[in-house]
Amino acid sequence: MPKAAVEAPIEPDHIFNHDILFLYDMINRFIVELMHSQSNGVSGMIVHDIARVETYLAALVTKRDWIEAQPILDLPETHPRPWQLEGLPVISNVESEGINQFIRLLEALRTEMINSQSARLASTLLPADLARFDGLVAKMSTFLTDYIMVATPLDLPESSPMEALIGKGAGGV
Repeated sequence: MPKAAVEAPIEPDHIFNHDILFLYDMINRFIVELMHSQSNGVSGMIVHDIARVETYLAALVTKRDWIEAQPILDLPETHPRPWQLEGLPVISNVESEGINQFIRLLEALRTEMINSQSARLASTLLPADLARFDGLVAKMSTFLTDYIMVATPLDLPESSPMEALIGKGAGGV
């Protein structure tokens, strides 16, 4: 029996929840930062990129906590207002399997949030969506501590390089 085609998740072009928009923009920025990181061309992560990932995860948790602490707003005149989502960053596979995995997990977090029931509210995150958020952030955190910091860098002389280097990020104005 042939395998059924796997469809990509639906990526909406708008949501109604300004708190999720706040998360969406942050997640996209972190994806771009990781893709252009110095570690993108090697099998491990340099100490500076590890520190950046730690701050990204802490910022996500802080933003989540701030959102959860806010009251559910009564916005009858502004809801349902569609908030346009900016285009997704173009993602390229990089040499670093660790960076690729962080990007995949951030993409999963973004997709879950913009397709969640909470995305249909004006603000806040529902308990099930908070749990999804927490699970993905926890997985990224343990990936960093239990895999990246323990099992990398790897010596891969016969299979490296596999991917071209990604160019540097945006220059100054």
